[in-house]
Amino acid sequence: MSRPFPRLRTGRAVVASLTVTCTLALSGCAAAAVSTSSPSSGLGTAAPSGSRSASSTLAASPAASSPTSSDSSSSTGSGGPTPVAGSGPPQGYSWRSSPGSAAIQVATTDGGAVSLMWMDPTRLRFRYVPGTQVPEGSPATPADSNPRSWVPLMLAAFDSGFKLSDHVGGYYYLGRTVSPLRDGLASMVVHQDGSLSIGVWGRDLHMTPDTLVVRQNLPPIVLDGVGQTSPSDRLRTWGLPTHQQPQQNRSGLGRRADGSLVFVYAHDVTASTLASVLVKAGAQMAIVLDMNLSWPTGFLYAHTNGQVVGSKINHWATRSPATYLARFKKDFVVVEGA
Repeated sequence: MSRPFPRLRTGRAVVASLTVTCTLALSGCAAAAVSTSSPSSGLGTAAPSGSRSASSTLAASPAASSPTSSDSSSSTGSGGPTPVAGSGPPQGYSWRSSPGSAAIQVATTDGGAVSLMWMDPTRLRFRYVPGTQVPEGSPATPADSNPRSWVPLMLAAFDSGFKLSDHVGGYYYLGRTVSPLRDGLASMVVHQDGSLSIGVWGRDLHMTPDTLVVRQNLPPIVLDGVGQTSPSDRLRTWGLPTHQQPQQNRSGLGRRADGSLVFVYAHDVTASTLASVLVKAGAQMAIVLDMNLSWPTGFLYAHTNGQVVGSKINHWATRSPATYLARFKKDFVVVEGA
């Protein structure tokens, strides 16, 4: 039984000048190459990096038509203001549109170490794909294992959170509470209409009939526009870094005052730096996603002449854009056109 596919609203995405591309013929997505390293989380050792080659080509099976969800252009559910169509990305960056949609914009800063992917959710929809191993014990539908249900519509994709065994938050999917949800934690919610909300569970966000996914991950790293890191933080406050080195690859997702979203990939940074990047980009609320060598991602996809062309938003990302052309060991979020 297939589930409804979340809707997104697009914004503009900028492709970083140092992106890595992979081209895939749209006729056999299940063959997507995926790293064989075992999953870890922000509270454990990172897995060996995935392929760093500049390109890879995969055969794909014919694109199957996907179910569409009802139009819901005016609401993204609770967890923030209703996004305003046409509001642009934050100023102070050199933005470029994604090759797949002007509703997604990408910029790279800090000498190439940091990339931002701005998304206008009034023109996009979001699809959550649970991992085969993380979150542990997650339910799944046949569509979750069928890449033809998301690849033909995919404009961008990014990583989700840590392992549930790290005890950093709860998880709800398909009507089942896999791990208890906790008030006060940063939460990413995907609704039945494909909209995505982030906020504090119990304050900004609550269970509603249209809730499809709730993914919690630590307290908010940005709250009410203020970074929440502190010099007194312990090493594992924002996730345990590999080899106990605080500077790691990190990702996060922020919500701006106008309702637009900003995904951040940051190479070799502390949690404090990630928070600062999100605040500078205008995030009023932000959730930590993943960390360590190979888990943070961030990809853009274009569909041309029956092929899917994927690119990294930041060249430091170790995994290939082909990673999300099949169900992966860890969960991820697909961004589609509304």
